[in-house]
Amino acid sequence: MYTDHSGHTRFKKMALPLAEKKGLGSVGLFSSLFVNPILDDNAGDVKMQFAVTPVPDQSKGEGPKLAHTAPRRQLVITLDGYLEFKSCDVDELDEEHLTIIKRGDILLAEDLDGAGHVWRFLRDSDNIMHPWVRCYVHLGKEYEHFISKLKEM
Repeated sequence: MYTDHSGHTRFKKMALPLAEKKGLGSVGLFSSLFVNPILDDNAGDVKMQFAVTPVPDQSKGEGPKLAHTAPRRQLVITLDGYLEFKSCDVDELDEEHLTIIKRGDILLAEDLDGAGHVWRFLRDSDNIMHPWVRCYVHLGKEYEHFISKLKEM
């Protein structure tokens, strides 16, 4: 959506180029990073990346089997998908070690070390698996301020 030279709002469909990435904790199609220097007195850069992981061919809904940690502190905004995330190397699978992520959820990923996590696709209430469409927002200097504003639910 943009304003043309005559002052009218116009709409134009665009596509964001995506490239396949493998060998990471998350697999699928990823955009290049977007950098927006200095946004409203923010001394750091806002970096974001979009990604799509297609539904696997097999019916088990498995994601990557490679346990991994987050590569950086980041928000993972799920635009579509229904997934199970779980902690690695734990026997207990309570709400602190296993969670369901769905469309509209925002995950603060900050497990930068340790055993990490794995995830897998789940079927929704209609028995359908959806591709995992997400946006990563990389947190830099604003991390401390951001987490200071969080409240437990």
